[in-house]
Amino acid sequence: MSTHAMNETNVAAQERATTPKRTGWRGVLVGLLPLGLLAGIVLITLLVTALVRQLVAGSGFFVQQQTALIALIVGLVLAIVVFTVASWRVLRHVKIWQRDGTTKQANAALWALTATVLIIVLPVLLALILPQHPAP
Repeated sequence: MSTHAMNETNVAAQERATTPKRTGWRGVLVGLLPLGLLAGIVLITLLVTALVRQLVAGSGFFVQQQTALIALIVGLVLAIVVFTVASWRVLRHVKIWQRDGTTKQANAALWALTATVLIIVLPVLLALILPQHPAP
C-alpha cells in the first residue's frame, strides 16, 4: 500500500471522527412525512366535498349525493397513491442512510413510519372490534 493511499485513508477516518454526530430528528421528520401528506389530502378532500355539495345544492338530493361520493372517491384514491409513494420514498431514504452508516436517522425514520401505520390502522381496528350497537 502506498503512502498516498494511507494518507487518504487517514484523512477519511479523521473527517468521519470530526463530523458531528447526527441526531435522529431528521429521520423522525422524514418518517412522519407520509402522515402529514395524508392528513393534508384528507383535509383538502373534505373541503372540496363540502364546496361541491354547496355548488350543486339546487340540483336535488341525488345529484348532491353522487357529486359528494365522486369527490370522496377521488380523494381516497389520491390519498392512497400519495401515501404509497411517500412511504416508498421514506424507505428509499432509510436504505441510503443505512448504507452511509447514519443508523440513528434510519432507525428514527423507521420508528416514525411504524407510528404512522399504527395511527392509520388503529381506528380501523377499533371500528372492527368494538360493537356498533351495544345491547341494552
